[in-house]
Amino acid sequence: MKHSSFFLALLLLLSPLARAQKAPASRPETGFLKRTVTVGARTYAYRVYVPENYKPAKTYPVVLYLHGVGQWGQDNEQQMGGPNLGSVIQLYAPKEPVYSQFLAVFPQEPAPEIWFGEGAEQAIKALDQTVAEFKADAARLYVTGLSMGGYGAWYLGANYPSKFAAVAPVAGGVLVPDWFDQAFPSPILTAYKSQSLYAYTAMAKAVGTTPVWIFHGAKDNVVPVVESRQMVASLKAAGHAAKYTEYPAEGHFIADKVYTDPAFWQWLLAQKLPNSAAGTATSTKP
Repeated sequence: MKHSSFFLALLLLLSPLARAQKAPASRPETGFLKRTVTVGARTYAYRVYVPENYKPAKTYPVVLYLHGVGQWGQDNEQQMGGPNLGSVIQLYAPKEPVYSQFLAVFPQEPAPEIWFGEGAEQAIKALDQTVAEFKADAARLYVTGLSMGGYGAWYLGANYPSKFAAVAPVAGGVLVPDWFDQAFPSPILTAYKSQSLYAYTAMAKAVGTTPVWIFHGAKDNVVPVVESRQMVASLKAAGHAAKYTEYPAEGHFIADKVYTDPAFWQWLLAQKLPNSAAGTATSTKP
């Protein structure tokens, strides 16, 4: 009896340990996760896209997506709607494997702010937090955006030329159209227009050798196609082998054309910073 009691007590003592050892690891959180970042005295919201089959042991590249005017807000929801990368991922991720090969960051700007100054800072900080949280590949960071986000892609690519492995502006530009200046006047916009990069040649020089693929619709009546054509010409003049796709029959909203193109993803995800540049990127703000 004594032996039986001893073994029973030992079994009861060890069984919780055995259960703990056999318990499966918790499943990683996936989907469009909500996060926040603080810059100065302000807190900004952003989303991180983590693919459903995410593997913590794998090192993923990260795409930073900058939204346009139609997604302004502070609800951490609006930037996921409309014709943009977020909606493309939501629609196609279940059936297209390419959307499981990267993480994506979706910061949000309050109206009427643009991806300049603190707006640029909060986007970069959200990207850096994502790299740290998910142990992502700092040598494979990409920035893209539509419309106002396309302007932001140029600006961030120029200010952080050693941070991004590629820049892909969509229906964006450098010089702000008159209608935007009149509709959304602000000190931030005035500051952007007064800075040294507010010129095609200066922007091209600042981008340096970072790989670039530019997209625009020939019939764009929101951001003139000449914006992209001028940037292509300035990059070429600076010796940059920029890629350019102009859709002859398309207008402004071309996100579905760009972000569902297998050739785009094949090119983007193949870009990588030199080993010496990764992890040492700094801003070159004037």
